[in-house]
Amino acid sequence: MTAAAGAAAPFFSVVMATYGRGRHILPSIRSVLGQSLADFELLVVGDACTDETEAVVRALADPRVRWLNLETRWGSQSGPNTAGIAAATGEVIAYLGHDDIWEPDHLSRLAALYRSDQPPDFAVSGSIFHLPSRIPGSQVMGLFDDGEDISPYFFPPSSFSHRKAVTLTIGPWRRPMDCRAPVDEDFLLRALAADMTFRSTGAVTLHKFAAGHRYLSYVRQESGEQKAMLADLHASGHAERVAALIADARRLGSFMVKSDRDFSRYAPGELARRNAERKGLLSRAVTPLGRGATLRHRAEEAALDWRARPVLGFRLNGRNPRPRLLVPVTGGRARLRFVAACRDAAALGPIDMTCNHCPVVALPGRCWHGLVAWFARYEVEIDLQPDGPTILELHLSEAQRAIPKTRRLALGPLHLRPIQASAGRDG
Repeated sequence: MTAAAGAAAPFFSVVMATYGRGRHILPSIRSVLGQSLADFELLVVGDACTDETEAVVRALADPRVRWLNLETRWGSQSGPNTAGIAAATGEVIAYLGHDDIWEPDHLSRLAALYRSDQPPDFAVSGSIFHLPSRIPGSQVMGLFDDGEDISPYFFPPSSFSHRKAVTLTIGPWRRPMDCRAPVDEDFLLRALAADMTFRSTGAVTLHKFAAGHRYLSYVRQESGEQKAMLADLHASGHAERVAALIADARRLGSFMVKSDRDFSRYAPGELARRNAERKGLLSRAVTPLGRGATLRHRAEEAALDWRARPVLGFRLNGRNPRPRLLVPVTGGRARLRFVAACRDAAALGPIDMTCNHCPVVALPGRCWHGLVAWFARYEVEIDLQPDGPTILELHLSEAQRAIPKTRRLALGPLHLRPIQASAGRDG
């Protein structure tokens, strides 16, 4: 999948770092191949991938697409980005996350800035950070005026591009364990310190679905949001929907939010570790159910699903109305029991959920009032994965969801017991 000998070099080299995405990478790739400006090559660079991603990419059989795979895993986009830049033949490097979507005019708008009377070192598009479960308050970034002080702002790599020679001045992408800042922030901070010039296209052309906002996103890869956005790009009213999200961001205070760029209080690699924990890359070891298991909640980064620290052994839900729980236990059919707590007894009704995408309902039993809240015992039968972790996703009702300045629902430890199949059932 290389360009024909003697062919002119493309203007853009698009670098897409990936790990473990498999077939779910396709919506992002298709948003590149659907660009109105065709003067590009796409380098999909695996972070030592061992899954089906290579086969998925090669099956495209598109001469504009090249596959590279690192021999050693970096655990970050840094390694694939650096390898992609080294292999690039284009004048300008653009990045696209393997779970993000570009508008069809993304590259053409960036190219217009480089071909203008004031070509920048970095061209930046507007971006919308879509929150999971359509939570209000999606951030809008990258819309700034020429000459504006951009030092307080963060731009995701999927939204910016730069001349290939930039890295000769500021150096390559750095390993996450060598940085106090996240690697993308570190890259931008070094560019700002080198007085690189930045210009904005003034238009939102990136739809970002940050894995760090989606708890356990790397435990079970999905692409439903990306497929829906890819379809929406060409649907009637798309521009109006984007404009409405921008207006909502202005109203809710999530438009061009200034970043706290003092990373001195963090140890090198600390923020990278936290982000990996949100994604599920640092999940607990999976063990067999055996005669049963009790899973006690521990302090961990859980994105928008749960508060990071349990309170008296209870896990408190966050903003996501569809919070996930990891069950690192293998086995067959099991009975799950837990206690839920809430200050409002009306919230302690049935809890709809999915277990590995299969719908189930946890039903309340005995209910009682404690010192500060109501409590209820819940029970539900679930089918555990036979060879990997199970994911429970709660579909909370209005009464059960978190509201500003309070947490509606809290869950105690999870108790699992095997359900033995009867002879009659087996027959």
